Amino acid sequence: MQIKSYKNIIDFCNQIGFEFMKDTKLMIAVICCFAITVLFILVIVWEIKKSIDYGQKVRRLSANVTKTVEDDSRDFSIYESIVGVDEREMILIPEGVFTRGSDGGGFDEKPEQEIYLDAFYVDKYEVTVKAYNIFRRNAAYVKPSFPFLQGDEKILETPTFPVVGVSWYDSVNYCKWAEKRLLTEAEWEKASRGTHGLKFPWSNKFLEKRANLSGKADGFEFMAPVGSFPMGRSVYGVYDMSGNVSEWVLDLYDQFYYQSAPMMNPTGPEKGKNRVYRGGSWDSRSVDIRTSKRFAATEGRKDAVLGFRCGLSKADLKE
Repeated sequence: MQIKSYKNIIDFCNQIGFEFMKDTKLMIAVICCFAITVLFILVIVWEIKKSIDYGQKVRRLSANVTKTVEDDSRDFSIYESIVGVDEREMILIPEGVFTRGSDGGGFDEKPEQEIYLDAFYVDKYEVTVKAYNIFRRNAAYVKPSFPFLQGDEKILETPTFPVVGVSWYDSVNYCKWAEKRLLTEAEWEKASRGTHGLKFPWSNKFLEKRANLSGKADGFEFMAPVGSFPMGRSVYGVYDMSGNVSEWVLDLYDQFYYQSAPMMNPTGPEKGKNRVYRGGSWDSRSVDIRTSKRFAATEGRKDAVLGFRCGLSKADLKE
């Protein structure tokens, strides 16, 4: 009789435990559903906040299109200019000798030496989003792309900004469409520093508010509309050769190229894994926007600091 009582007690306890387990599983399921719902709502709120933040950033950048206005007595009218097929102004860089490289720079900038270049034209401004979009529509070409956080692309859709998210191939194709070509590295450097080997497009000394580089001191957190720094023009009147966005050039990269390069119209080494880009960007330090500073990247690289401008040999200009 006592054994039967114990058995009944055990059965009762088991029944209670089973019911408790069922209630516990149900409670856990309810808690999980609630947590998932809360997480989903938080994600939606976060995405809405990001969209609002980026919208405000776009408006702030658009409203911040204020140029650095200072007295500049330099006369750029002495240099011939033309309008290219893409309806963008180009400036003639005269033939002659200029100083390339820097003995005080990186090892790939040495030796500093004088070389000769034939006359050529260079785009006065970096290729803009507006100009690149015209090319894309006419050539049915792909949209620029880069590994950016969702929403950031809105910042880069401003028509007056330099186009970024373009590979070396994209740059070549635009220039070819415009009946131009990419500048050679030597042409880019001469257009930037003139004949006397200036360290920066404006002088041998770094000066504030002459270029868009890292930080907010120049008035721009990221990119600036092309031509925003008139005091930073090169001696030929070319804008943004330092800062704003780095620029693809035609040449393959070789760290020892200057040691054996031809002294007349060099076009870069015949072999190499990477292409040269120049000029530094809105994310660069002052030391990296020097006119002799060299950079290199794979031809397919696309990011938010790398754009381009085109050139044209004077001898190739169609009459």
